[in-house]
Order: sequence, then C-alpha cells, then structure tokens
Amino acid sequence: MPDMPVIILFPVRRLLPALMLTMTLLAATIVSGGKARADSLQQQWVGDLPIMAGMTIEPELGFAFDSPSGRIVLVFASSSADPEGVMAYYNDALSSLGWVGSDGSWERGRELLGLAQVDTSTGRLWRIRLSPR
Repeated sequence: MPDMPVIILFPVRRLLPALMLTMTLLAATIVSGGKARADSLQQQWVGDLPIMAGMTIEPELGFAFDSPSGRIVLVFASSSADPEGVMAYYNDALSSLGWVGSDGSWERGRELLGLAQVDTSTGRLWRIRLSPR
C-alpha cells in the first residue's frame, strides 16, 4: 500500500485571535522606543492593516481580538505628519487593499475601518479601529 500523505487541519478561526495579538505585539515592538524604525522599513503592518511610515504605535493602548461577530482591532499611533497627509496615505493604501470609502471611514466585506485623531492622556494620537459591520 503506498504511503498516504497526512494532512493536519487547524481551526483557523481559533488561531486568529492569537495571530492578531502576536502581529500587533510584533509591530509594536518594531516601532516602539523613541525613534521609530518605520523610516527604515518599507511598510509597517498590524494584522493586515497598513501603518503609515513615521507613525509610532502606542502598544499599551491598543488591542486585537476575535469576537463572535468578527475581529476587533484598535491601534493608537502618534505621527508628526499633517492630518491631510495621513488621510491621503490611508485613502490610497486602503483602496489598493479593497477598502471602499475615504477620509476616515472605510468598509470591506463585513468589516468597518475608522481613522481619526483623538486626544488622550498622552497627547493627540491617531486611532485606527477595525470592527464588524
């Protein structure tokens, strides 16, 4: 009898929260600590969300998890870029990834993505929020 290949299936839905958190922490580690290394990297990502070069992720403020209705990701980042430049970057980057919308509000499939400047105890930050529709 010939050898049969063994296929191991993992429940991707159960692995997604751990993967998202790992990617969030990895991205935060890459860009945290004074000067961001984003300038030396072509593109930063948290999960499958692009992070604009020059933005510094505030790892203690964000989170990522998978809810029964879909994933929820919240990222806070600082940037010295002007708001118009940040919105222009995200309008371009997100449209190339299949997101529809502009100027702070996009949707793709069953997900919504919002981008806004918010005032926090650490100063003015950009909030990137991904949630189910």
